[in-house]
Amino acid sequence: MDRAAEDEKIQLNGKVIEPTESERKVEIAEPLVSSKKSSWLSGGRGVVLGVGLGLFFALIGSRIVQPGSANDAQKPETPAAESQAPARSVTVAEVESQAVNRTLDATGTVEAFEMIPVMAEATGLKIQSVLVDEGDIVQKGQLLARLDNSILQAQLVQAQAGVQQAEARLAQLRAGSRTEEVARARESASSAEAAVRQAQSDLTLARQRAKSNRMLASEGAIARDRLNEVLTIERNSQAALDSAQARLREAQQQLAQVRAGSRPEEIAQAQAQLSQAKGQVQLVTAQLADTQVVAPRGGKIAERNARVGETTSSSTTLFKIVQNGRLELQVKVPETQLPQIRPGQKVEITSDSDSQLRLTGTVRDIDPIVDSESRQATVNVNLPNNANLKPGMFLRAAIITSATPGVTVPADAILPQTDGSAIAFVLQPDNTVKAQTVETGQILPNGRVEIKSGLKPRDRAILKGASYLKDRDRVSVIEN
Repeated sequence: MDRAAEDEKIQLNGKVIEPTESERKVEIAEPLVSSKKSSWLSGGRGVVLGVGLGLFFALIGSRIVQPGSANDAQKPETPAAESQAPARSVTVAEVESQAVNRTLDATGTVEAFEMIPVMAEATGLKIQSVLVDEGDIVQKGQLLARLDNSILQAQLVQAQAGVQQAEARLAQLRAGSRTEEVARARESASSAEAAVRQAQSDLTLARQRAKSNRMLASEGAIARDRLNEVLTIERNSQAALDSAQARLREAQQQLAQVRAGSRPEEIAQAQAQLSQAKGQVQLVTAQLADTQVVAPRGGKIAERNARVGETTSSSTTLFKIVQNGRLELQVKVPETQLPQIRPGQKVEITSDSDSQLRLTGTVRDIDPIVDSESRQATVNVNLPNNANLKPGMFLRAAIITSATPGVTVPADAILPQTDGSAIAFVLQPDNTVKAQTVETGQILPNGRVEIKSGLKPRDRAILKGASYLKDRDRVSVIEN
């Protein structure tokens, strides 16, 4: 091989390739072998060595000729190659400082602020019809159900007839006696007087006969039996006179009463009978009114137990009404956290079963008694009117206890990682991005999230397109 110099280069297929270190060592060793061991290379040993060197140089030549060698593949990309990659279009959002609410998380149950039970006043009657159902809004006095009142209707007719009869009797007594009644009473008195006179005449005659017969009996002119008969007639005549005089006195009193009119006692008695009849009418009327079950207060029907055909009883609740539809959330809070809670604090309310349910309530008060077993107290939270809320629902509550300054960014700028961490891509001055590990805090209701560490105010975080980036990628910012 002809050696020109140590910096000699090989040209192959138009490409200049510098010899490797092993090739240079072979070239240096070649003249030494030829000068010092020319005799040793002669013969068979020289042939073997020549074949080995030929294979060695052929291998080196194949590595030089092939264009995509392993050394070329391991070379890092140059900055010039990076600058030639197309820039991704992204939008950015500025990291801001704002007040972050500190919350106390708890759970609770929706309850009625005031639940009104509705029962039937009339017991033992069948339910004839039910006019409302659960969820209906009712007004005070609205008819909810009707009971069978056929028996009470008959009793009312009877009581009303009694009132009419008592009124007629009282009117008769107050009007006094009629002329015909006075005439009849006078005739009765005259007849009684005539009977008295006849009885007196009969008695006078009987006395005279008795006197005569006594004289005859004393002379022995008549028998004793005859005298006894005469004396009996005298006694009967006396009794008849007494009876006639009694009838006369009665007829005279009747005549005087008819002429004078009704006595005050009789009028008072008639008035009492009329009042009693009217009271019976009122009683039956009230019982009839009780056969109509009405709402004692306005609100929402929370529960309906009334069924057509069932019989009412004093222990059966037909309906339950949430007064004015007002509900509250009863939240259970450990006693150690009660000092952080005060009436008037805002409460963010969500539901596990309904992701669209997001409400804001207010702490009304705290029950004065702490449960001795669970060591929890009940915090009552006023709820806004919402048709999706129903008593018994399970809700989550975040009680806002304070507000402190914090750093926030839109939640879409935060990318969760498989190891549980999170990153955000921050725009650099040269329009490249930096993957920054962040620690998140509170999730805010305006779609932003608190950043506890990793970002600072006025940083510009990649928003749209962040999920397609990697560290040091070049981007093109699209202004919103």
